[in-house]
Amino acid sequence: MILLINICKEEMHYLEFVKPIEDILSKSEASFETKHFLDVKKSDLESCHRIIIAGTSLKDFEYTKHLSKFNFLKSFNKPVLAICGGMQILCMAHGCKLSNGQEIGLKRINFNAEYLGVNGQRDVYCLHNMVLKDDDALKRSFRIFSKTEYVQAVMHKHKPKQYGVLFHPEVRNKDLIVNFLYI
Repeated sequence: MILLINICKEEMHYLEFVKPIEDILSKSEASFETKHFLDVKKSDLESCHRIIIAGTSLKDFEYTKHLSKFNFLKSFNKPVLAICGGMQILCMAHGCKLSNGQEIGLKRINFNAEYLGVNGQRDVYCLHNMVLKDDDALKRSFRIFSKTEYVQAVMHKHKPKQYGVLFHPEVRNKDLIVNFLYI
């Protein structure tokens, strides 16, 4: 079972950021359960075989007030795909910092190596106000697979099944999510 973690404060944001991922998982006939991050229990983490952390809206930073809810990522040894705000959470759980950086709309990025079954140039959809600080803390913990002005895709160096993307593959590049189901 896949645990899909919703970090949205508002129900309306769920429809924009979580529901499209549920649709991809349903179409792929994947078994999943969606839970709001405040409702995730230890038993949910133990029973799932992978996690997807969905993103949220530009102005929703409620999850940053509850980062301790994501401490499990430090010792979690199952695959994780963290999208936009989820990537920020994943990286912050491992000691990284955020900074201001806005991107809205389509952007062409380049993957410097195979990443969840893709390589080379891709057009991606971005919608964020915060980005990862590209500093020693990030480079110590994460391998960067794509970087424009901002870091776009990472994988944890010591937990090589923990992936993060700053863009929204549920909008464009749905194959990244589908490929994640089979790693």
